[in-house]
Amino acid sequence: MNPVNIQKMAVSFGLLSFGILCIGSVLMGATVLTGVMRGIGGAILFGLLAWGSGSMLLQEDEEEMEVDQEEDADKGTQLDQTA
Repeated sequence: MNPVNIQKMAVSFGLLSFGILCIGSVLMGATVLTGVMRGIGGAILFGLLAWGSGSMLLQEDEEEMEVDQEEDADKGTQLDQTA
Protein backbone atom coordinates (compact mmCIF):
# COMPACT_ATOMS: atom_id res chain seq x y z
CA MET A 1 0.00 0.00 0.00
CA ASN A 2 1.39 3.42 -0.85
CA PRO A 3 0.49 6.91 0.40
CA VAL A 4 -1.61 7.69 -2.69
CA ASN A 5 -3.89 4.72 -1.99
CA ILE A 6 -4.27 5.85 1.61
CA GLN A 7 -5.28 9.35 0.48
CA LYS A 8 -7.80 7.94 -1.98
CA MET A 9 -9.25 5.72 0.74
CA ALA A 10 -9.53 8.68 3.13
CA VAL A 11 -11.28 10.80 0.50
CA SER A 12 -13.73 8.01 -0.30
CA PHE A 13 -14.55 7.51 3.40
CA GLY A 14 -15.04 11.26 3.76
CA LEU A 15 -17.34 11.54 0.75
CA LEU A 16 -19.34 8.49 1.79
CA SER A 17 -19.83 9.80 5.32
CA PHE A 18 -20.74 13.25 3.97
CA GLY A 19 -23.44 11.77 1.77
CA ILE A 20 -24.88 9.51 4.44
CA LEU A 21 -24.90 12.18 7.15
CA CYS A 22 -26.19 14.96 4.91
CA ILE A 23 -28.99 12.99 3.30
CA GLY A 24 -29.85 11.15 6.51
CA SER A 25 -30.11 14.37 8.49
CA VAL A 26 -32.37 16.01 5.93
CA LEU A 27 -34.58 12.92 5.74
CA MET A 28 -34.89 12.84 9.52
CA GLY A 29 -36.18 16.42 9.64
CA ALA A 30 -33.13 18.68 9.88
CA THR A 31 -32.80 21.73 7.68
CA VAL A 32 -30.59 21.50 4.61
CA LEU A 33 -27.95 23.80 6.10
CA THR A 34 -27.77 21.72 9.27
CA GLY A 35 -27.50 18.53 7.23
CA VAL A 36 -24.66 19.95 5.15
CA MET A 37 -22.82 21.11 8.27
CA ARG A 38 -23.18 17.65 9.84
CA GLY A 39 -22.00 16.10 6.61
CA ILE A 40 -18.91 18.30 6.47
CA GLY A 41 -18.09 17.50 10.10
CA GLY A 42 -18.50 13.78 9.50
CA ALA A 43 -16.43 13.92 6.32
CA ILE A 44 -13.56 15.60 8.15
CA LEU A 45 -13.79 13.23 11.12
CA PHE A 46 -14.03 9.97 9.19
CA GLY A 47 -11.56 11.11 6.51
CA LEU A 48 -8.92 11.94 9.10
CA LEU A 49 -9.64 8.68 10.92
CA ALA A 50 -9.13 6.65 7.75
CA TRP A 51 -6.02 8.62 6.81
CA GLY A 52 -4.47 8.22 10.28
CA SER A 53 -5.14 4.51 10.52
CA GLY A 54 -3.86 3.95 6.98
CA SER A 55 -0.69 5.89 7.71
CA MET A 56 -0.08 3.81 10.85
CA LEU A 57 -0.53 0.60 8.87
CA LEU A 58 1.87 1.88 6.20
CA GLN A 59 4.55 2.56 8.82
CA GLU A 60 4.19 -0.99 10.19
CA ASP A 61 4.55 -2.43 6.67
CA GLU A 62 7.72 -0.40 6.07
CA GLU A 63 9.23 -1.60 9.36
CA GLU A 64 8.52 -5.24 8.46
CA MET A 65 10.06 -4.75 5.01
CA GLU A 66 13.24 -3.31 6.57
CA VAL A 67 13.54 -6.31 8.92
CA ASP A 68 13.07 -8.73 6.01
CA GLN A 69 15.78 -6.97 3.98
CA GLU A 70 18.24 -7.14 6.89
CA GLU A 71 17.67 -10.88 7.24
CA ASP A 72 18.22 -11.39 3.52
CA ALA A 73 21.54 -9.54 3.68
CA ASP A 74 22.88 -12.05 6.23
CA LYS A 75 22.02 -15.07 4.09
CA GLY A 76 24.89 -16.75 2.29
CA THR A 77 27.74 -15.39 4.40
CA GLN A 78 28.63 -18.78 5.89
CA LEU A 79 28.22 -20.93 2.77
CA ASP A 80 31.90 -21.59 2.05
CA GLN A 81 32.53 -23.29 5.40
CA THR A 82 32.52 -27.09 5.43
CA ALA A 83 30.73 -29.14 8.04
